[in-house]
Amino acid sequence: MSSTGYDISRAVRQELVSDCAAAAETAAIALARCDERLARVEPVLAEGACQRGHAFEAQALIGLSGGLCPLEDLCLHDARMDVRSPTREITRAAAMLDERRRLARREPAEILNPAALRQRLGIAEVPEPDRTGRVRTADQIATPWDRIDLEDDDDGQVDEDGLDREEEDDHGDPAFADIDALLARTRKRLDAWNDLSSDAGRMNLTLRDPAYDAAGRLARWLTVLEEGRGLPAALAAALALDAWLWLEPAERAGELGFALAATVLRQRGLGSAHLPVVGLGLRRGKFRWSPHQALSARVAGLLDALTEASAFGQADLDRLSLARTAMLRKCENRRGNSKLTELVGLFVASPLVTVQLAAARLQVSPQAVEAMLKQLGGSLPRELTGRRRYRAWGIL
Repeated sequence: MSSTGYDISRAVRQELVSDCAAAAETAAIALARCDERLARVEPVLAEGACQRGHAFEAQALIGLSGGLCPLEDLCLHDARMDVRSPTREITRAAAMLDERRRLARREPAEILNPAALRQRLGIAEVPEPDRTGRVRTADQIATPWDRIDLEDDDDGQVDEDGLDREEEDDHGDPAFADIDALLARTRKRLDAWNDLSSDAGRMNLTLRDPAYDAAGRLARWLTVLEEGRGLPAALAAALALDAWLWLEPAERAGELGFALAATVLRQRGLGSAHLPVVGLGLRRGKFRWSPHQALSARVAGLLDALTEASAFGQADLDRLSLARTAMLRKCENRRGNSKLTELVGLFVASPLVTVQLAAARLQVSPQAVEAMLKQLGGSLPRELTGRRRYRAWGIL
């Protein structure tokens, strides 16, 4: 969408508060209840609910974009135990999963810092010294499709990469020596561009639309974020997410807006114990965001998604607590070195557990895991695949 078409004047904000007051209050109450429950339960349950929420959120964001991300493949890929080659959707979901884990460990003010956001989106100025010792900014760094002049090639030519002209004079046509020297200089320049060992080198390999104006879009989104400070917390987060989906400040990180909206909730005190799963609430609800809808309808739909996300979080916490209590009863009167309790903790912390995953995490043999699964008996979580081989269990 256009970065200049998002109007959020004072009159629009007042109208938005009037239209979405009830939805904002309902979402705030639901978020506060879910966060308070997570803050009061046992740490193992709270950590398990948060980790499961990250995986569910990554899967939901892929689903919102029209992709398919099986939870089993995502968990196995996250544990580096893929049973098949990961698809593009699995790779994207794994990147979102890692992103949410990093954001959950950092302070909200640090995440929403304008300089940090520009660096995350790759639109910050990256100083780079040139051959003369001067510092060049990102605007002065040539792009891979810029024309390479022969004068620049001559400056960067090294003796060992060139061809010994005297030997060529003795053994062949000098014209071939010029061609070989040109090929050597081209290889050297391509090797310099294909540098994956630094952030600047990876940025040079990224194809970008010169007319996209990511800096202007991000500046407009930061303005909307600042204008929402006077609004209720849930309404401000929904408005920030709506502005992100409309302005699209990032060419390749559109899902980041959901995590930033959850960070706004953390900053305003509605998510101090967890990072809300906004995308999962939107995926489970009936509302689908569209730029053709009115602003109040879009924001109200996102507020309903926050309420749905909180309801899912509390229901998942109830499932975890009940399943953990039932499984811990099977752990009574066991040996002191039994790994059964650790297996129960693994079921709580992960949305999906396989024999291979449990064997790697608990550092036991697959046969030992099979024996412990039989010991759990009727309290064993539901088997999800329906297969006799490569089975997986999860509390869903």
